[in-house]
Amino acid sequence: MSPNDLLIDLADLIFFAASVIVAFRALRLRPALVDRPYRSRALWTGIGALSIWGFGAASYVDGVFGETPTTAEGVLAEAAIWGFTFLVLYGWILANIDVAITADYFNRDALSWKRGGKITAVVLVVVGYALASLPPWWLPSSFESNGIGSDLVTALFILAAAYATLVLALVYRRIQDPRIRSYTLWMTLSFVCYFVGIFSLGSAVAVIPALAWAYTMNRSAGTLAIRTRTLPT
Repeated sequence: MSPNDLLIDLADLIFFAASVIVAFRALRLRPALVDRPYRSRALWTGIGALSIWGFGAASYVDGVFGETPTTAEGVLAEAAIWGFTFLVLYGWILANIDVAITADYFNRDALSWKRGGKITAVVLVVVGYALASLPPWWLPSSFESNGIGSDLVTALFILAAAYATLVLALVYRRIQDPRIRSYTLWMTLSFVCYFVGIFSLGSAVAVIPALAWAYTMNRSAGTLAIRTRTLPT
């Protein structure tokens, strides 16, 4: 096995191991949190951490049916696994933004998120997912042969993710509570590392964002506890 292959395997191992550890910490803390928004955020932190397993399953399905499946079974399998993965991923992001905005003392909007931005981000993801899930025989041949389809789908997902990350970064600057501010900072950084890591998977450089994601997610899980009650023994 070449050094390049070893680094690729190491990046995968870091992502999967860190996701389990962070999910365990977040979900274990959730029952101890007093406020519902923070219990929701702990839940989605755990679920979001596990979303990396969805990408792993999707890669396996791609290997079985091909990235552009030509059978009905392949189309359904790809649609199901990718739909679950992106539902979890963007649910994690949206839940964190909603909680962060409510943490702002003046409850200010950020980049029109509450005035249609959230819906726009959801629409971008749904449209991108629908295009990616359409059977190839429903699309013009030039759409696939020229790579226009995959480029468009990638652009839609990146646009939605970039917008949501900018909103979260802006909200972070407005939060006064140091505990909530710290959590929002680490969660925003983890989003960035996550997407960089996803788009670099399969290459040796993926080990860098994998390590960064593991660190930032662990820090965010460590700052989840805002108001807690003693766990029953």
